[in-house]
Amino acid sequence: MKKFIVLLIMSFVFAQIPAILFSQEKVQDTPRLNELKVMSFNIWVGGGKSIEETANVIKQTSADIVGIQEASKGGKNNAEKIAKDLGWHSYTANSSRTIISRFPVVKKSTNGKGCKIQIGEKRFVWMFNLHLIHCPYEPYQLNGIPYCGAPFLNTAEEAIQSALKSRGRDVEETVADIKEAQKDNCPIFLTGDFNEPSCLDWTEKAAKAGNCKMPVAWPSTKAFIEKAGMKDSYRIKFPDEVTQKGHTWSSLPPSKNEIFERIDFLFFHGSNVETLKVQIVGEQSQDTDIGFDNYPSDHRAVLGTFRLND
Repeated sequence: MKKFIVLLIMSFVFAQIPAILFSQEKVQDTPRLNELKVMSFNIWVGGGKSIEETANVIKQTSADIVGIQEASKGGKNNAEKIAKDLGWHSYTANSSRTIISRFPVVKKSTNGKGCKIQIGEKRFVWMFNLHLIHCPYEPYQLNGIPYCGAPFLNTAEEAIQSALKSRGRDVEETVADIKEAQKDNCPIFLTGDFNEPSCLDWTEKAAKAGNCKMPVAWPSTKAFIEKAGMKDSYRIKFPDEVTQKGHTWSSLPPSKNEIFERIDFLFFHGSNVETLKVQIVGEQSQDTDIGFDNYPSDHRAVLGTFRLND
């Protein structure tokens, strides 16, 4: 009789195991499917002050997908190393641009500017990542600051033409990839160090407030907004460009001729994407939302938390 009771209890326990495992899997997966953290992070020539601290920033912010710029140093891609150490996946477009993801990468875009990531059994997102050329840097040129031998500029139109010549092709190829990805009807994210301010920041209002030299309709951000229907997550949450500057350049102590700007971006597309939170990540400062004592990069990162609605 005792053996029968023991066997009966064991049978009941083993019968519950699949249900228990399934329940735990659902608890773990549901937040990942409904809420996603995406980060844009220029890690400063392969990890800046410390590769370990770079990895720590990613871990401590609980990012799920990170668009990394300046991924390599000395021919070694440290972003890929960080992904491997975390047990993550990665997609490398070139020595500077690498996407690392908690979820598997299943496809790359036509021009190689991004990749498709599977975040659930039947759920996907597209992720694009850019690092646009740093020279010429038109904000310096407009303000009479010598940099990389580029000529000074006097008008908004001169700045726009310089930016188009320097970054236009890269932007157009990415716009083409994004428009192709939109056919999949799934959420799309774009991260990047544009090395160019936003058309939403250098406005007439900002110029009158003394935040910028003059109004400039910067073409790179304008192209993603107007041609690809992308939304700037930071400006969605913080629409006042005068009081809510969101500067990502730079996390380093001010130098004599430095101009602080928002040049690192996190864009998104999709009617089912809701922006819950956008945070500036960097050094311990009144200008950051998440601060680290040993922040390793010269750029602040941008972290967005999104709800993916069915």
